[in-house]
Amino acid sequence: MKWLEMRNKLLLLTCAGVFFTIGKLSFDTKAANRQVADFTFPETIPLTEGKISESKPLTNIVIQQPRKYEAIIAARHYRYTQNGLPLDIDMRYIVGTLGNVETYVGVNLPPEKLFQDLRYKQGIGFYEMFVYQNKAYLKSCINARGGSTVTTEQFLRNRRSYDISLNRLQVWLLGNESLLDRRCLSANLSTPVNNGDSKSAYQVLEKAWFPWYNWWSSHFPLINQKSNE
Repeated sequence: MKWLEMRNKLLLLTCAGVFFTIGKLSFDTKAANRQVADFTFPETIPLTEGKISESKPLTNIVIQQPRKYEAIIAARHYRYTQNGLPLDIDMRYIVGTLGNVETYVGVNLPPEKLFQDLRYKQGIGFYEMFVYQNKAYLKSCINARGGSTVTTEQFLRNRRSYDISLNRLQVWLLGNESLLDRRCLSANLSTPVNNGDSKSAYQVLEKAWFPWYNWWSSHFPLINQKSNE
């Protein structure tokens, strides 16, 4: 009998929370798209076995409307030299995204190249690799919570699994953050393919990607100014 009473109370609280959430989203048009703090990519980032040779902001692709969906609010290009080969890394800080990294590849890929080689590594997440015009590419979306993703489905699965929690619900109800954290650090790594040896090029990219992801997962941008205080 006591168990039934507890269950009924729990159902009542759950229903109340659902209706409150729907009401908040209906009347507060900004509830799902809070403005995030400004962010500037650092000039240098440590990379194992890689020496940086160039670093420059990509101001031409930055959208000066941070509340707009799918807005790139910061971007930077890094070039490293690794074992005598150039390694280029383009980073984009995107807000309001659905997590489809194909939108931010930086090259116009034919349809048959999309999602050609999707990989997963425990402790890292998903990333995609492909060869195009004699260059090997690795791209992925570093999430604020959960592993890296490539597709919209993977990104939204992370949002449901990691963003909807009691702690974040409290922050959202106070109006400090969006319930779903739709931010992404889009990473696009590339290196030349020598003598058609795509396997060696892929190894270079993965060797850089794993420590690169680990660094950014612990240095993900703060979501608002209050987080800086």
